[in-house]
Amino acid sequence: MAKWFLSLSGKTMPYNIFISYSTKDFHIVESVRHALQNTPCKIFVAEYSVPAGAQLNQSILDAIKTCDLFILLWSHNSQSSEWVPQEIGAAKGLGKPILPIILDPSVNLPGFIRDLKYLPLQTDSSVAMQWLQQHIFQKVQSKEQTQALVLVGLVVLVLWALNQK
Repeated sequence: MAKWFLSLSGKTMPYNIFISYSTKDFHIVESVRHALQNTPCKIFVAEYSVPAGAQLNQSILDAIKTCDLFILLWSHNSQSSEWVPQEIGAAKGLGKPILPIILDPSVNLPGFIRDLKYLPLQTDSSVAMQWLQQHIFQKVQSKEQTQALVLVGLVVLVLWALNQK
């Protein structure tokens, strides 16, 4: 029934993923994008998502504000990046869920997200990517269910209001 109500509204809101990374680790970004290509997600990667001439900082901030999941690809390169620590701070400040993916085990997460459980990509990348796909599918399903419940609630509220007249 919930799927029927969602079909009335046209479409569900996409599950938005922001990937934070160093451009020096772009080959890993490509691997993550490839692993998530069959998921019903909108993935923000600055190289692809920001058109030429657009303000990069505002586009990145807007994408962080609207993301459902902030994926951090953490390495020596991202640690020394000018952008990545600022993106982490924005995501943390906005209360976004952060999923750190560790590319190099010798690099610790920054202090304010050090308590987060991370996904170790360097141990077994195929297992890590499989876990990531499953995790994202679960998150998408949960968001769709929440949207369906909200829509059902709105329909019930409208029906109730119409019956009060």
